Amino acid sequence: MAQAPTTQESPQKPAETDDRKSLALATFLQLERQVRHANSTERFCFIVVNETHRLIRYDQAVLWKVLTGDKPEIKAISGVSVISQEAPYIHWLENILTSQLSGSSAGQCHVVSRTDVAGSDQKDWNEWIGSDALWCPLLTAQGTLYGGLWLTRSGGEWHSSEQALLGRIADAYTHAWQALDIQSARSPWLPRIHLKSGPRRVALLTALLLVLFLPVRESALAPAEIVPLDPVIVTSPLDGVISEIHVQPNSTVRKGDLLFSLDDTTIRNQYQVAIKSAEVAQAEYLRAAQKAFSDESSKSDLAMLRAQVEVKDAEVHYTGELLDKVDVHAGRDGIAIFTAANDWIGKPVVVGEKVITLADPDQTEIQLWLPIDDAINLETGAEVKLFLNIDPTHPLAGTLRQTSYEPQVTPAGNLAFQLKAGFDHIDKLPRVGLNGTGKIYGKRVLLINYLLRRPISALRRFTGL
Repeated sequence: MAQAPTTQESPQKPAETDDRKSLALATFLQLERQVRHANSTERFCFIVVNETHRLIRYDQAVLWKVLTGDKPEIKAISGVSVISQEAPYIHWLENILTSQLSGSSAGQCHVVSRTDVAGSDQKDWNEWIGSDALWCPLLTAQGTLYGGLWLTRSGGEWHSSEQALLGRIADAYTHAWQALDIQSARSPWLPRIHLKSGPRRVALLTALLLVLFLPVRESALAPAEIVPLDPVIVTSPLDGVISEIHVQPNSTVRKGDLLFSLDDTTIRNQYQVAIKSAEVAQAEYLRAAQKAFSDESSKSDLAMLRAQVEVKDAEVHYTGELLDKVDVHAGRDGIAIFTAANDWIGKPVVVGEKVITLADPDQTEIQLWLPIDDAINLETGAEVKLFLNIDPTHPLAGTLRQTSYEPQVTPAGNLAFQLKAGFDHIDKLPRVGLNGTGKIYGKRVLLINYLLRRPISALRRFTGL
């Protein structure tokens, strides 16, 4: 009876072993299918470092690739989405992989221990790994080292069966990786052209040269804005503070309408003081004139007192004119263009500071800021197309009428040439303030000059030639 349990368990061990083998084989085949159906290198790398854990247990997997000069490049790390090339662990790992690449067993799957690395890297081994690692190369069909896997785990040995299984799946990884690299190197939208024969190569090169010497119209893109044509700039006539704005932004005004008012407290007080001073000077002059009838010596003071009266009258006239300028009126019909009224109320202004722009809504033009790097040879009368942001599919035609010879600082803080263009035969002009992109056309040049204009310019600035 004591032997009964043993008799019942022994038949189950081969069955369990077969189940484990079947599961490993199914996992192997599924992994192979996944990597062969990966549609990108990024997807392939993710599967290799993360899904291989279903076949072999590990704590971390690192996928690397051999570059020119036998330098390893880390492509993916399990559980890490973005690899920081400046991280200390990455630098240390690259040193380990470089030293292993130069070893005689680089093309074989083997265990790497702490004693197998250089002395300068041994001191950090326990900090980063702490146990033996597994080196698994990815070899091509010709036996060339294409890349590899670096696996680490805490505790336990790497069994020969695990190494053999990993070596088998590595063949599938290498084949899939090579296929993806070849596919990515080939342009997806260009047809495959077989140029094995000499005449075909010559014909293709000749066609390319002919295309490069085709004449095309030179053009440049520039930020554009609809601005008023011949606007009237309303500025502050005095130094002071704006007390009230009498119109709303973008509202229609008539000639003579009150636009804004300045605070008149200081000027009004100066005017009142000037009037009193003029009255005092006039009284002193009259008193001296009456006294001169009986006192001959008082006649000598009349000229000076008369001059003082004239000075005080001039002060009254001057402060009166300033007081009349406190209220600013519109000099023409149009729309008042400015920011919100609350931005101006209480704001100090100086003489000549722009406050409001009066524009005719039926007279607008295009203002373009052409960056100095994109500048081309432009002449008055050049064709301009405006693509408004609100309707980019229907460009508006225009003609260049004004160009600046010196670059200016744009509102965005960049250096650019200011261009002005008028509209050509448009039924309804766009409103002031709309933005878009303008395309300016220049003279005809060869296609090769058009394509290499900016690279040559950048090269000349870099070399100074």
